[in-house]
Amino acid sequence: MWSALQHPAFRWLFVSTLFSFAASKIHRIALLFVAYQETQNAVWISLILGAQFFASAVLGPLMGPLADRYDRRTLMAISNLARAVLVAGIPLFAMDSMPILMAISFLMAVFEALYNSSSNSAIPDMVPESALDSANGLMMFIQRFSEIAFVALAGTLVAAVGPVPAFWINVLSYLIAAGFLIFLPVLSGKAGRGSYFKAVAEGIRPLWQDPVLSRTIGTLALAAAFGSVEGALGIVYAVGALKIGVQGFGVLEALMAAGAVLGLWVTMPLIKRWTREVVFIRSLALWGIVFASLGLFPNPIWAGIATLLMGLLNTMFIVPARSIIQLSAPVELRGRIMAAFGATMQSAVLLGTLLAGLLEPRLGVLTVLWLSGFTVFLVVFTVILRGGIPRPVAESTQA
Repeated sequence: MWSALQHPAFRWLFVSTLFSFAASKIHRIALLFVAYQETQNAVWISLILGAQFFASAVLGPLMGPLADRYDRRTLMAISNLARAVLVAGIPLFAMDSMPILMAISFLMAVFEALYNSSSNSAIPDMVPESALDSANGLMMFIQRFSEIAFVALAGTLVAAVGPVPAFWINVLSYLIAAGFLIFLPVLSGKAGRGSYFKAVAEGIRPLWQDPVLSRTIGTLALAAAFGSVEGALGIVYAVGALKIGVQGFGVLEALMAAGAVLGLWVTMPLIKRWTREVVFIRSLALWGIVFASLGLFPNPIWAGIATLLMGLLNTMFIVPARSIIQLSAPVELRGRIMAAFGATMQSAVLLGTLLAGLLEPRLGVLTVLWLSGFTVFLVVFTVILRGGIPRPVAESTQA
């Protein structure tokens, strides 16, 4: 799992991204606290979250050409520095202005999308192909670790001393993240100059024209559209169906996060034994079956086991999927394709959230869960019947 850290460039990116993720988690909790404290109105929280989603899903692909044209190290540094300035503006002049907070949230999401497309497209240039899964797994580890550690830390910090110190810690974290990027080599983009919007279209088109990308991203997006109902209905399932209360919901969420971390130790040996494509498709199919079991067997003990397994399987299909996409994307299009991939997944998650809200009052939480899980399995089974995920040309040649 840790083999990618043997490569100095990735090691510095790993440390920088850890501070960047820590900052983003602290910022999110403190920002939502301020929004609710100042207005006592959930509408503003929804608007702030909506602004973040719009920036990520709609404007995210527009950031892709930058990662393909310019030095990615510089773009990541600009992203961190810009977010530090934006967060500093909250305690200085935006604490009591919801429109300004919404604008800041929008810009934060834009620069986060720039950072993600730049970092994800740079990883294959930092490590050999044999260490790519390890690198993607470690980046996912940072994300999961941040969700467990820094979200809890942010909540404790805001409760103890208020949001203002949290924002300044947030600023410091972004500055440290930018500082570590100095140690990275130059990561120049490979694309030429030309029409910007034509370049955006060139990065989106392979998502349905390239057989590897279309099947990988299409399968993931359809699975996410149905699988993400769990995120919206988790609290309803825990409190209403399992009768374990909010504390029980917290335990289930912690078990899923723990499973995701454990999945990092399982994924790499399986990829060596089989292939990325096989691990991806089988893990996603099993994830759908386990997800469906939550609705079919609403028992607290089984729910704990199932959520742990879902976290583990989530890592087992996400890590190889990212590697497949990175290897399949042409070098000069990688930034745009990774940005389009991120936007596609954001849109799928939003669709799943809307589906959960529409279906749960009519069908009940248990029926929605088992139907959604079965649909995920059916999507994957259909892909398997059509031949599965093709292997990238470069990978097939090496094999």
